[in-house]
Amino acid sequence: MRIAVWEGSGDGHPMMEHRRLRRELRALGLPGRFTVAELAEALARRRGRPLRLRPEPFAVAGLSGGLLVTRDIDFLAYQSNTSELHQDHIVCHEFGHLLAGHEPVTVTGQDALRLLAPNIDPAVVRRMLGRSCSAEHEEQEAEHIADLLMAHHITRWTPRAEWVLPANAPADIRSLLDTLGPGID
Repeated sequence: MRIAVWEGSGDGHPMMEHRRLRRELRALGLPGRFTVAELAEALARRRGRPLRLRPEPFAVAGLSGGLLVTRDIDFLAYQSNTSELHQDHIVCHEFGHLLAGHEPVTVTGQDALRLLAPNIDPAVVRRMLGRSCSAEHEEQEAEHIADLLMAHHITRWTPRAEWVLPANAPADIRSLLDTLGPGID
């Protein structure tokens, strides 16, 4: 069993921009918009093993998500005690590491067990994960990719529904929203 802990190589690669992310998604065979489950299936195909998503009641001050890699299957655990929108964002953050090609560090034995424990001391987690500037860059990049996925590709959370007005909406509100545009890129 391995726990995927992301550590950068320090090679100065720039953060993944949206154009490159779209190419990665097309290479996975995904359309412009898709669900988190469809992205999980596409990543599992690419990795050659099942990828299972599992909600877990992590401590609020602890981890919000993580990837457990075994020889035969990958498990992505994410915080169950939050909104569905936040859960999708947590999952997309972990997927961001995979999409960017970040190299995981293997954590085994007692350290791996401590990562799975919901009440672990955050200082221990920081020491175990060996956070460095490059690791911070990879965390920022994964967060950036999650933001792009949620804003432009994940179907459940598209902005379209937010722009639907009832027929009896005041004219000044309708005019303001018409000025702002349809809300999709």
